[in-house]
Amino acid sequence: MLAVRLLGPGEPLRLKEVPVPSLAQGGVLIRVAGCGVCHTDLHIVDGRQTRVELPRTLGHEVAGWIESGAPESEAGLAQRGLAVGDPVLVFGGWGCGACRECASGAEQRCATSRAPGFQEDGGYAELMRVPDARHLVPLGRLDPVRAAPLADAGVTPYRAVQRVLPWLHAGSRVLLIGCGALGRFTLQYLRLVPEAGDELHVTVRELDPARLEQAAALGTDVGLLDGDAAMTLGGMGGPADVVFDLVGNDETLALATAVVAPGGVVMLVGEAGGAVRFAFESAAVEAWLTNVAWGSAADLDAVVRLARRGRLHWEVEAMPLRDAAAAHERLRSGESGARLVLVP
Repeated sequence: MLAVRLLGPGEPLRLKEVPVPSLAQGGVLIRVAGCGVCHTDLHIVDGRQTRVELPRTLGHEVAGWIESGAPESEAGLAQRGLAVGDPVLVFGGWGCGACRECASGAEQRCATSRAPGFQEDGGYAELMRVPDARHLVPLGRLDPVRAAPLADAGVTPYRAVQRVLPWLHAGSRVLLIGCGALGRFTLQYLRLVPEAGDELHVTVRELDPARLEQAAALGTDVGLLDGDAAMTLGGMGGPADVVFDLVGNDETLALATAVVAPGGVVMLVGEAGGAVRFAFESAAVEAWLTNVAWGSAADLDAVVRLARRGRLHWEVEAMPLRDAAAAHERLRSGESGARLVLVP
């Protein structure tokens, strides 16, 4: 089968003929319909992402159809209501299944987790192995090519919003720094917050005017084209109760901590490798600084339910698998407003 491999940091992507994944160790074989292209993939190529084992077939936003299963996977597939041929979305937080984090349902936090595209081969391929049926989410009538980005761009902001629900009340000021794919999902989840979504005051700070227009269409109240802390505070009408940093570099983290309200929270979502000094004088008194890692399997189930009910809107652009390198370059340049999805 064909797969796009990264042999080492900084090296070009290579389209290679590789063996079909074996189910000798158990698991389920998925015929890939589409795999989303994520900024994290670029960080892996650049050698900036931790806990990556190379060489590797990249890709962690994967959807497709069940091709086959090892005999021991039959019970798990039946428990999920799945059978060969069914369309599925792949949950990427492959934990050990036995530790405290896994038992709590937060498998993506497992200290020994192995994720597709990081430590295990991912979806930049015609076929991929998923180690357990519990990592598969039924898609029903959703198109698997279109659904692929839900596995990360959809579920990560969902979990981020769920984690800051205590700060989201009618009238709360919310700032989104960056409004790419994750930001647009974040906006939609904010407007779905029970009893508060319509009354949140949401500001988006972006460098791209086109993204500000997309944010306005999704219900933002204020759009700021760049701007320092003083301009951001003025645009919001005061400090933010919640700041989502969807970029995560030094500059955006500095801005986030400069504009968060006393007792507010900065939610770091973007993985651009930035850092911020944490001290009494570096943020408002009793402000919270936290982050998010993907989402749980239950979170992904919830996202798929919302998508199946038509509550979420997102755009994808399919590209051939063999054009993975071109897709990476387009993502780096910010050329595409839609989520790029590689199709074998």
